[in-house]
Amino acid sequence: MKIQKGFTLIELMIALALGLIVVAAAVMLFLTGMKSSQVQQGMADLQDNANFGLNYITQDLRLANLDTVEAAMNDTLLHGGVVLSQSNFPAGIQADVGEVLLSQSNGDAVGSNNEWTGASNVTQNSDQLVIQYKPAQTGGFDCEGRAITTVDRMVIQRYFLRVDENAGAGESNPLALACDAGNYSDTNLARYGDAGEIIMKRVDHFRVLLNVSDVAGSRRYIGIHEYMALTGVKPRILGVSLGVLARSGQSIGREASTAQNNIFVVLDQNVEIGTNGNPQGFIRQVVTQEVAIRNALGERK
Repeated sequence: MKIQKGFTLIELMIALALGLIVVAAAVMLFLTGMKSSQVQQGMADLQDNANFGLNYITQDLRLANLDTVEAAMNDTLLHGGVVLSQSNFPAGIQADVGEVLLSQSNGDAVGSNNEWTGASNVTQNSDQLVIQYKPAQTGGFDCEGRAITTVDRMVIQRYFLRVDENAGAGESNPLALACDAGNYSDTNLARYGDAGEIIMKRVDHFRVLLNVSDVAGSRRYIGIHEYMALTGVKPRILGVSLGVLARSGQSIGREASTAQNNIFVVLDQNVEIGTNGNPQGFIRQVVTQEVAIRNALGERK
């Protein structure tokens, strides 16, 4: 009679248990690696927004009020670098620029289509900032990438949030910070008021504060809506502060370990992500930038 050798039932159960432990460890390492990769990609998206998108905007903002007659800026001066009212335009084109194509903020009446709609993924409306300048020379480009071919027309640029049509799978209300550029003479406005080009992808909120100084030299920060509500001659504008609530381009999952607090402070506003903004699953970060408008300093007259 031949003797048969093999695993006993207990040995087989132990071997299977050890095998399951090894497989579980391998799966855990794989899932952890995937999660780490998603988090790193999300952080890279935020860094790109902060280091490239916002810096690109600030370079253009420093051109505001360039080569204008007066250094001072407010809501009534012709060709003022920060466009707050139709008085900042020549009379010949004022009728072509509606209120929703001027600098606007939470509390103002919104428009539709390519106009300022206050698009935001938080409970408050996002702001819109409009600047203008006169090119000192040809050869440059506006924020949409169009060549500047003459120094005889003012360049106007507006920054606002709109829906990005190239949304990824599972994204709801994917907003982006866009810039719409145009130019004008005393009697003709061209290329202004379209959808513009995207500068920063996946921005949930955009806030702008004006850095103003009164006749006594006291300086403070104030929102666009609050500035326009002031009575009498409004204080001089010396700079702007930008605040964006940026988020990652892809979800990193809804696990408790990666969940974020959905309440953020964007400059002077406490904001909370609404249900339309996919509150969970994305990395979010507030990025701010202070811009001094050098062309608004000193006197020219």
